[in-house]
Amino acid sequence: MKDITEIKALIERFFEGETTLEEEQWLYDYFKQTKDLPGELETYREMFLGFDAIALNDTASPVINKVENEVPLTAREISVSPTPPKYRSLWKQVAGIAAMIAVIVGSVWAYRAYESMKLQSIYGGSYMIVDGKRIDNLREILPEIKRTLSLADAIETTSPALLIDKAEQDLLDNIQDAQERERIRQLLNQ
Repeated sequence: MKDITEIKALIERFFEGETTLEEEQWLYDYFKQTKDLPGELETYREMFLGFDAIALNDTASPVINKVENEVPLTAREISVSPTPPKYRSLWKQVAGIAAMIAVIVGSVWAYRAYESMKLQSIYGGSYMIVDGKRIDNLREILPEIKRTLSLADAIETTSPALLIDKAEQDLLDNIQDAQERERIRQLLNQ
């Protein structure tokens, strides 16, 4: 009697096509005769019973057409999974991970499309000219738009007298000639 690890190894060799006819027959007999299989081997029972039913052996071989050396197709077809169950669970995990990645990528793409549509509806048609080049990309100019809007809000809340004083001071600061600056200051103060 073989232990479960030897049986698993033999099943593995069976799937790889490396078993002898005697080893295959032993597997067929084992699954046919053993009533209480371990849970991990129970999944193989139907498959090996099916193989045993269609196996060609001396005691129960089907009639061979001697004229054409063909076996008549009398055996019932049995669907057999080409991969053992332990690989099935691995494929399920891989498929689950791939599905999660697809959902994440799709969500990111949908969010970016929504964000772009939102920007387009609010700031559509906005542009900047930097170094003689027109920039229409809203994602690129959004920080500048926000800075300009916050500056406009600050100006709106500042008193008009302070704004005028600041504008006058900016004008005077930009005049290089001291005499001209003094003449304009006197004009502004009149």
